[in-house]
Amino acid sequence: MSKRYIGIDLGTTNSTVSVANLTMRGDVEAQALEVAQVDESGNAIVTDQTLPSVLYIDDQGHPYVGRFAKRMNGVYPQRVIKEAKRFIGQDVSWEIDGETIRPEMVSSYVLKILKAQAEEYYSGEKIDSVVITTPANFNFQQQQATKAAGVLSGFDKNNIHMIPEPTAALIDFLNEEKKLDPSVRRLKLDGGKKNLMVFDLGGGTCDVSILQVRDTENGGIDIQELSISQYTELGGIDFDRKVVNELMKKLLKHVGLNFNQLKNKYDKKDILRLWENLLDFAEKAKKFFSTRIENQLRTSQSDYYESKEQFNNLTYREMLSDQLPTELVTTLSISKKEYDDVIEELLYKGKSKKGTNIEEPILNALEHAKIGNMSVEDIDAVFLVGGMTFYHTIQERIYEIFGRRIKPIKSINPMFAVSRGAAVYHHQIDRINFKSSDQISVADTDISSQSVVFTNTIPNNVYIDVIGADPVALLEKGTKLPFERIIEDRFIVTGPSTSKTVNAMQLELFTATSAKSIHTKQLKSATVNFKKPVPVDSKLVLKVECNQEREVSIKAWLESDETEVVDVNIGSHEFTEEEIENLKVKQANINKIK
Repeated sequence: MSKRYIGIDLGTTNSTVSVANLTMRGDVEAQALEVAQVDESGNAIVTDQTLPSVLYIDDQGHPYVGRFAKRMNGVYPQRVIKEAKRFIGQDVSWEIDGETIRPEMVSSYVLKILKAQAEEYYSGEKIDSVVITTPANFNFQQQQATKAAGVLSGFDKNNIHMIPEPTAALIDFLNEEKKLDPSVRRLKLDGGKKNLMVFDLGGGTCDVSILQVRDTENGGIDIQELSISQYTELGGIDFDRKVVNELMKKLLKHVGLNFNQLKNKYDKKDILRLWENLLDFAEKAKKFFSTRIENQLRTSQSDYYESKEQFNNLTYREMLSDQLPTELVTTLSISKKEYDDVIEELLYKGKSKKGTNIEEPILNALEHAKIGNMSVEDIDAVFLVGGMTFYHTIQERIYEIFGRRIKPIKSINPMFAVSRGAAVYHHQIDRINFKSSDQISVADTDISSQSVVFTNTIPNNVYIDVIGADPVALLEKGTKLPFERIIEDRFIVTGPSTSKTVNAMQLELFTATSAKSIHTKQLKSATVNFKKPVPVDSKLVLKVECNQEREVSIKAWLESDETEVVDVNIGSHEFTEEEIENLKVKQANINKIK
């Protein structure tokens, strides 16, 4: 059996799967697959290149993922789990019919569907190897939980590879560019290094990376991470929610009620259904504006940046679902100008009360670049990826942030670029050189002209709290991977004051811009389980390892006894055999129409 190359973009709102194959010309060709799923009616199987990352459990315990699950969110929202990616790596769970469901389990259902689709594409061959993408700024616990979801879905633990979403999208773009004559390429490397900012605004996260890109002497591509923005929970869903608030005002004015009166008059289920119907309306409006504008620009061969005002009066109209109370079933409308006014605070620093906007992660990435405090003038090109970047007002704002100096480069298809790039990466993974670029020469490698050299880095600082002393850096942002370090003379075994020995101890972890920052985010505690009782106050040694794909492992031993080495649980949830078996049974019945 020949090797199969699969890439999965496990998204907050939508997920996609792609495959990569070698063409007769020797090029690597990536293709996003159509994914089979139950349609909105629940009565038929349809195919679509995007799979909504939504899980619905019906009243018989039968699971559905995709379009039907998303539709049921507007009917039985209490039986639906969505946006699980925002909670992965945290101690969060949902309960349906007495069953506890963790984010890793929700993601495993989504991955199982995508895995099955890839296996069908390859005529039923079993596939156990994959590249799954994650936000560049995911911490190691989020990364670890994503891999756990891959294992739960049936992939082999040792054959699950991870790559940052912005880098995957860039690999797809560069792979397509390499097939073109140099004179028509949109990103001209010209034999030199280019500082490229990848702006990835998906359904649930805003990810900004600065990557240095150059051609290698043997015709390959060298990609080095220079900076990664802090983790930002901002995505298309947040823009949709802003619009929902505006639509709700219009609806309340139409029915002559305020929101408190609405809540008192209708059941909670009706309010949830209304909210989900308005969310669906907002998402459709965004797609309507994007598609209509793009079509008109292509037809007229005009530039949006020079003619944006002509689209202000473009209006989307739709009647709300007839499953709502009769009084609430009405036709609503919103113009592009109204839409843009509503989302304005998400576009500009200082206009949002929460401080969440697309400008902030861009400035953060520039400030924390490895080569020093960069400015917008140091960026040679901006590459856009993620479904939300298809909306032209986002493109205009990025153009404005960069002083209208460089027009952002759009992915040919922002919805599929990430999974396509992951599949290309999978195709090349056996030939990738993971040394940092300044160590690479043609003599070091046996890589074809299609090769990718990728230097990954640590995305954020992670510290261990130490009682009575400064926190100790476990991981430091910007460190090139892979790396390992031994931490000595900083830790002692702790325990209750009444105990002379302990069998285990916890290490409290947090992430912050610096060890003494007042703005910190607590992570799940790491646990050291000793093989036998050890004396309190014994000196403890830690060995930290992080591979190229940001998988972290920690080993610990007593300074006085190096033979008693133990693996440290760094915050991962340990699934029981019973949980795994129950999940396998349910996954076997996903999306089967009864």
